[in-house]
Amino acid sequence: MSVEHQVKLSGWSKVFFGAGAIGEAVYLGLFNSFIQIFYNQAIGLTNTLIGAAIMLAMIGDAITDPVVGLMSDRWRSRHGRRHPFLFVAPLPLALSLWFIFHPPEFLVNTGGDPNQLGLFLWLVVLTIASRAFLTLYSVPHLALGGELSRDQHQRAQLFSVNSIIGYMSGAGFAFVAWSFFLSGERLREGDGMLVPGQLDPAAYTPLVLLGCCVVLASIWLSAAGTYKHIKTLSVAQPAATKLSVRQVFREIVGTLRNRNYVILMIGFFFFMFASGIFDTLNVHVVTYFWEMPAESIRWIALAGVPAAMTGAFLAPVLMKRFDRKPVLLGALGGIFVFSQLAVDLRLLGIMPANGDPLLLPALMANAAGLSSMLGMASVTIMSMIGDVIDESELATRLRQEGLFYSARAFFAKASYSFGHLFAGIMLDAFVRLPAEAFPGQLDDGVLFRMGLTAGPIMAVSALLAWFTYFRYDLTRERHMEIMNEIRSRPAVQKGDA
Repeated sequence: MSVEHQVKLSGWSKVFFGAGAIGEAVYLGLFNSFIQIFYNQAIGLTNTLIGAAIMLAMIGDAITDPVVGLMSDRWRSRHGRRHPFLFVAPLPLALSLWFIFHPPEFLVNTGGDPNQLGLFLWLVVLTIASRAFLTLYSVPHLALGGELSRDQHQRAQLFSVNSIIGYMSGAGFAFVAWSFFLSGERLREGDGMLVPGQLDPAAYTPLVLLGCCVVLASIWLSAAGTYKHIKTLSVAQPAATKLSVRQVFREIVGTLRNRNYVILMIGFFFFMFASGIFDTLNVHVVTYFWEMPAESIRWIALAGVPAAMTGAFLAPVLMKRFDRKPVLLGALGGIFVFSQLAVDLRLLGIMPANGDPLLLPALMANAAGLSSMLGMASVTIMSMIGDVIDESELATRLRQEGLFYSARAFFAKASYSFGHLFAGIMLDAFVRLPAEAFPGQLDDGVLFRMGLTAGPIMAVSALLAWFTYFRYDLTRERHMEIMNEIRSRPAVQKGDA
């Protein structure tokens, strides 16, 4: 067995690995939180076309995930398998993120309605580009996490730190956004209306510039900080076949021969479908359903930081005591409850009225509960995939962290994109959210349908994910047996050297 499997990672190594989560959290925070309201309410693209653009882009992105995973698994250089991607990806990622929020003026101001087809194509192309560059970083980064340690507890700690830093940076960036860039009301240049900051296109320019700088700095810091471990990581074995489209899909299908991996991916499908709906509707819900000003919205995001940290911190402790599956089921049950609780209580007439001083603390408490469960589930799922990779190695004699983590992203992003499309269609066809809507001026029917979509309808998919994970059966004891069998094979020792 090679040296990296025995090494004890320092606290700084874990922090440097986790620093890479900052860039991804900031990108996803900008894209998932604001893309729908920016393109619909700020510049006038229909919600259905926004959802379709995101779906097409994320399906394209999902295809690039296993390609990048296999490339990084096979990459042979003096800089290792993963680090070349970590150094190259940040700059084009930051540039494409900038252009997403800065469509050409001739598409936005056409003398009448915005150019729907032109904006749609712009969003599709730039989103495909940005997501591809995010994949170029994120898949090798996750694979690096699975490769730095094969000790169950240490691997869980590594992903715990990664999740903690990711949640802290994502919530911190959201707090800064709502506090300094989107706060208050301002005159929108396009029509001269006095609108909240999130409905003014001009408010996004300095915010996105800050986000791009953070993306660059954090990913490069992660790459530099973990560079010293290259000499102890596994090296790519000579590939038996050249990488091709046919080979990529053959490799993806190959991951589905592992029963536990299939269960994880089916559960991910339902979970990410619900996540796509939640992320699409969340900014609409806080803006129109709760009618929260920016100075209140920022506290909702910040409330999740200590809770997410607690959940991610507790995940390795709980897994060490109770094993992976019970912790994941408990966390997903909490996510199912907290993701819809506040909205459901409002639909039942129980939540405080909009403007009531008790509303903000209630929403903050609910956000804290949801974040704690998300933090716990995130660490647990990533750790379980690492275990499944070990199970696969026993059967195939191959270490394929990049393939397995990227195949996970393939299935997750495909389902997440359908969640976005579903939510966009619901906003146009079911909720019937009007163009240039203003908080406090929507009729009760629109608000009720928005709550119904963001609450009970979204929760159905989350519940299906919870039931799916019941069938996972890779226990701690079985994993120990697998590792003992791998250690006893001379061929594996030689291949890992």
